[in-house]
This record gives sequence, structure tokens and C-alpha cells, in this order.
Amino acid sequence: MVSSTLRNLYSTTFSQANSPESALLAVGNNEGKITVFDLKGVNTSRETGVGERIKGPYQVINAHSDAVYSMVSTDTFCISGTTGLISGRRWTDLRKQKTQPAWTISLECDQANFGTPEVNGLAYDSIRGLAYAACGDWRTHVYDLETGKRSQTLEGHEDYVHDVVVGGSLVASSGEDGSVLVWDPRAGREPRHRIVPHELEQLARPNLGRFISSLDLNNDWLVCGGGPKAGIFHLRSLALTTVLPPAKAAVHVTKFTRNAEGGDRGGIVVAGILPHLSVCSMAGEVTAQLPSSSPCIYTVSITDKPFTMMTYGGMSTKIDVCFNLNYRDHSVSLLED
Repeated sequence: MVSSTLRNLYSTTFSQANSPESALLAVGNNEGKITVFDLKGVNTSRETGVGERIKGPYQVINAHSDAVYSMVSTDTFCISGTTGLISGRRWTDLRKQKTQPAWTISLECDQANFGTPEVNGLAYDSIRGLAYAACGDWRTHVYDLETGKRSQTLEGHEDYVHDVVVGGSLVASSGEDGSVLVWDPRAGREPRHRIVPHELEQLARPNLGRFISSLDLNNDWLVCGGGPKAGIFHLRSLALTTVLPPAKAAVHVTKFTRNAEGGDRGGIVVAGILPHLSVCSMAGEVTAQLPSSSPCIYTVSITDKPFTMMTYGGMSTKIDVCFNLNYRDHSVSLLED
């Protein structure tokens, strides 16, 4: 039997969710655990300008029997996705160190062809109260969090779906098939746009494959990457406007910084199979390169409320913490003392 100590040494972080209102950060790993960090002291110190680092885990929850592949936050819930299940835990319960989920949704899928699919990505539409789940059955399932029922299924990928994001009135997903599909849910079930990055010579890396593992939306702009290089697309024209680094390594995270302080306010974070994270401008210039405790980064979380904080992790028992997008402030262990 593999000891718990040895298993911890091979811990991999796949997902994160942050609740500014509850001052908690939740981190999901390959063992089905969610590690919760208390940010109360950090919030207070940032407001006064004194400065305080994140301490060790507030609690560690045995949340799922399989990996916590994806997480997303609402004002009320910390939502996690694993193989065949989506669970919601109240942030107020996590603050009281209560671990049981308030609700659980079992995926309704084609078991004969796909088995039990994993939930690779989660996104939340706060306007409509909908959760989007990017799944291994080649589909993105949409759930009404008021009723817990599936309200819609978005189809069009020809392999499993890696990621899904909501931006304004649009929803976008990316998959192992190398395509990015963009929907306007108000206009029907067919994708409004289809982007295939690996078919563009500027982005193609045949040695790494065609998969698109991550994407993000910000107004009229979309950024995505995977086997192909990370690139920025203008959604109105569908034109590739910028090619982003790295030149040779696969990408697992592409994320707009939006209103985060420090670095370029219109910037993009790109990370993957490299021991560092890059912050880039919309023009593709690297404005900061931050070291990582992990040789491969799978998850990045950025918040600007009540202060700017970026946390990132992957193949490591640590997550790295930045209070400014120009430098890494410190690292914190995911292991309990």
C-alpha cells in the first residue's frame, strides 16, 4: 500500500476557486481533496498596507473519490467537478469547517459510448444562474443551479471538452479535437463561431498536437492555447491578432488579467509545461515572467477583490502567491502540518 506521505509528495493541483466575500481560497487535487486557505488576515493586512502571507491550510476536505478536475465559485457556493459528479459546498459552511456538500448533481450521459465522463471545466453564468460543465463525453452540459436540473446540452466537439468559459452573452468551449466553439445561448443551439487554431501556420505545433486545453473571453477578445501556441482572436472578425509565448512548450492555462493591479491591466497569463508563468500584453510582449514551484502549471486563479491576488499550481505540493502581477510574493504548502 502506498503511504499517505508518499501520495502527498505526488500531489497534483488541477483547480481553484476563490470567494472574496468569505475570504477563502479552495484548491482541488488529483486525490479528490480540496484544501481550503483562510484569507482573513491577508485581507485585513492588504487593506492596511502592512502585508501578510497566506498561512498553511485552514482545512483539507476529502471531497471526491476521484480527482477534482475543475472548480468555480459563486457568491454562495464552492463548486467542484470530478468524474460523473458536480458538487456545491456553501462558502459559509467551509468557513465553519463543515465539509458536506449542500447539493450534488450526477451527470446524465451516454454511458454505453463514453462510460462515466469527467468534468474537465466549470463556468458560472451569474446573470442566469447557470453552471456550464465541459465533459469527457464531447459535450458541455448546462445546469440550472436553482433546480439542479440540466437545462441544455451544447454539442459540436468531436472529442472530449477541456474547458468552458462565460463572457457576457457568449459561452466558449475548447476540446481535444483542436477546436474552439463560441455560442450565443440566446440565438439557438448551434455554435456561432468555430475557430481551429492548429490550422493556422502561426500557431501550429504538429509535434505537440492539436488539442486546446484552455481559453478565456474578455469583451470582443478570445485567448486560447494547448498544443498550438497561445493566440488572441478578435471575435467580430475571427482574425488572429497576436501569437503568445511559449514557443515550444504545451499550454495549459490562458487567462485575461482584466482589472488586476500590477503589470498590464489588459494583460494575459499563459502557463503550461514550464517552471514559470508568463504575463503578456495584448501585443504579445512578455511584461513579467514569474517562477513556479511546479515544473508544470495546471491552474491559475486571479482576483481583484478586495485586492489583487494570483495563485498558481500544478505538479507540486505548493501553490505560488502573487499580490502584484510583476513578481511572486511567496509559496504556501498544500500539506497539513
